[in-house]
Amino acid sequence: MPVAEVDNNPLFGGTEITVVAPGIFTMGLQGNSLAVETDEGLLVVDSGPSPSVVPQALAQLREHTDQTVRWIVYSHGHLGYNYGVPGFLAEAERRGEPRPTIIAHENVVRRYQRYIETAGLQNHINSRQFRRPIEQFAPVPALTFPDQTYRDAMTLGGPSRQVRLLWAPSETDDVTAVWLPHERILYGSAAVIDSIPNIGTPMRTMRDAVRWANTLDSLAALNPAVLIPEFGSVIHDVGAEQLAATAAALRWLRRAVVERLNKGMGVDDIVHDIDYPTELFDVPWMKQAYGHRDFIVRDIVRSETGCWDGNPTHLHPARPDIAANARAAAITDKQAVLDQAHRLRDAGQVQEALHVVDLLALATAYFPEAHHARTLKSELSALMAKDAPSYVSRSFYRAVT
Repeated sequence: MPVAEVDNNPLFGGTEITVVAPGIFTMGLQGNSLAVETDEGLLVVDSGPSPSVVPQALAQLREHTDQTVRWIVYSHGHLGYNYGVPGFLAEAERRGEPRPTIIAHENVVRRYQRYIETAGLQNHINSRQFRRPIEQFAPVPALTFPDQTYRDAMTLGGPSRQVRLLWAPSETDDVTAVWLPHERILYGSAAVIDSIPNIGTPMRTMRDAVRWANTLDSLAALNPAVLIPEFGSVIHDVGAEQLAATAAALRWLRRAVVERLNKGMGVDDIVHDIDYPTELFDVPWMKQAYGHRDFIVRDIVRSETGCWDGNPTHLHPARPDIAANARAAAITDKQAVLDQAHRLRDAGQVQEALHVVDLLALATAYFPEAHHARTLKSELSALMAKDAPSYVSRSFYRAVT
C-alpha cells in the first residue's frame, strides 16, 4: 500500500507497462503485476490495491494487447494485492467478455478466512507498518475468494505458450510462482524481491527461513533466463545464481542461530553476536531496504523457542501499566534518569537512551518527568528512524513520534 510520505515504501515501483518479451508484460498494479498472452486469453497475476486503479492500468495494457482477460491469478494472499478484482470484473462486463476465472493456491482460502476473523488486528498492524491512519482501512477487508485452487502445480495456456503455476511457499504458505518453460521466464512472486527476504517482520506471524530457502533452490533448478521479482527490476541471465545465493544465505543464518541456541544463548545476545559473511550478505539483492537481518534472526529463534526470555520477572509479569508505575515510583531522582538519557543521546547512544527513558516513559501515573520522558522518547525514536535502513523499522519507530 503506497503511503503519502517522502520516505515511501521502497517496494512500490512505477505504474508503467514493461515488455519483458513478446506477449509478456509487467504492470505497476502492485509491484510487478504480470500479464501473459496465451492461446486462451490473457493471464494476469495480481489485480492491484483498488478497483479504481484498474481502468488506467488496463488502458495502458491495451496499447500492447487486446486479449480478453481469461484468468486472474493471486500471487499470494496478503491483503491489498487483489482488491482490484471487482475492477477487472466490471471491465469484462463492459466489454461483453466472459468473467475471468480467479485462481489461487488452496492455502489462500484459509488465509482469507483468518484475515476476516482478525480484521481489526490486521488494520492495527498495517496502520503502523505502512504509516496510514487506521480509519483508511475497511472494517472488513474487500476480499474476493478464488473460483479455483490448486495444491502443487497447475498448467494453463495452450500449444503456443504454456504457463505453469507453481506452489512456492516463502513469505507466505500460499505463494504462486509463474514459470514459462518455453521462454525460460520465471515470475518469482513473493518468494523474490529486490531486498533481503522479508522474514520476521516484527508484528507478523513466523516465516520459515528454511522453507523459503528450499523454495528458492527449487526455483533456481529451473535455470531461468529471465527472473521477474515481485518488486524490483527484471533480472537477466543471473537469476538462478541470485536465487541460489539467497537460499545459501538463509541456510547459513539458520546454522549460525542454531549453533548459538545450542550454547544456551538468548535472542538478544544472538542478534549482537553474529558476524555476517560479506560474500553472502553484502550483495545488492540482500540489502536491508525493507526487511532486516535482525528480524530473520529473531524469527529463527522464535521458531525453536517459546515466548519466555529466561528472566524470572517476565515469566508471569504484572500488567504493563502497573509494572511501569512501580518502576517509576522506585526512582527517587527522576530528573537524574532524564539527564542520563539526554547524555546518552548527545553521545550518539540513542538505543541506550531509549532503554533509560523507558524507566519513566511507560508510567501511566502522572508526574512531570513522565511527560518529559515520553516527549524525549518520541525524539529518540525519530533519531532511530532516521538511521534505520529498513522501511519496516522506520515505520515502527515513527509510530511513536
